[in-house]
Amino acid sequence: MRFSVLMSVYKNDNAEFLKTALESVYDLQTRKPDEIVVVFDGPLTEELYSVINEFRQGKEDVVFCYPQEHNKGLGEALRIGTGYCTGDYIFRMDSDDISDKDRFKRQCDYIEHHPDIDVLGTDIAEFNSSLEEKMRVRACPKMHEDIVKMGKKRNPMNHVTVCMKKTALEKCGGYETLLLLEDYYLWLKMIVAGCKLENINESLVYVRVGNGFDSKRSSKTRIAGWKVLQKYMRKNRMISWFGAFMNMVYIRAFVYTPPSIKSFLYNKVLRKV
Repeated sequence: MRFSVLMSVYKNDNAEFLKTALESVYDLQTRKPDEIVVVFDGPLTEELYSVINEFRQGKEDVVFCYPQEHNKGLGEALRIGTGYCTGDYIFRMDSDDISDKDRFKRQCDYIEHHPDIDVLGTDIAEFNSSLEEKMRVRACPKMHEDIVKMGKKRNPMNHVTVCMKKTALEKCGGYETLLLLEDYYLWLKMIVAGCKLENINESLVYVRVGNGFDSKRSSKTRIAGWKVLQKYMRKNRMISWFGAFMNMVYIRAFVYTPPSIKSFLYNKVLRKV
């Protein structure tokens, strides 16, 4: 099984976090990727360039960088990066998270035993500053049918954890720009295209939530994106008019919920500890 790791880097990313993320997907992995594709989403800082150049030393035949002249957003950066990936499977990775040392081995082993799966994700463990602290878990449904059911109301996959067949990405049209919701849109497109999605209920990626997590979920841009998702699901008969209406009520209420109440919901309702 030949696979690529796809990552986008932006000028506002933290250089130290990027260093840790890169080390976690190659140096510390028990099963190493065949290639790592890094898209520069516009010009970067000298600190970020330095981290990437240092990481590439001795791995020039594994790590490939594709600078973009202007910032185009995550969806477009990933669409561009997908075109450069030569692996049969593509693993996603963010520039500030940490992959478990056995992540690729666990997911590759699972896919090799279930070759009909087009997208395989895992749970995530969320932390603020250290992997030693008590972490909360975002668990997703394991089986395809439950993923489809959840997808009608909420994002059913953890984007940073997924391993995708490149042919499945191409089949559904790939990434599109939908600010803050590129991944959710992609899962819906894959479901409509007849792809099979599953999750492993293990936390194989550690995600930083002290890095603008709450502010992104309070962005009013998210409301506009949800309108696009509801329109797409209605068009493809995934949900009813009433279902779309209730989804919009939910997202408006959530976006305008005070941060303190959001924190309570994440800790007590939307996550496991």
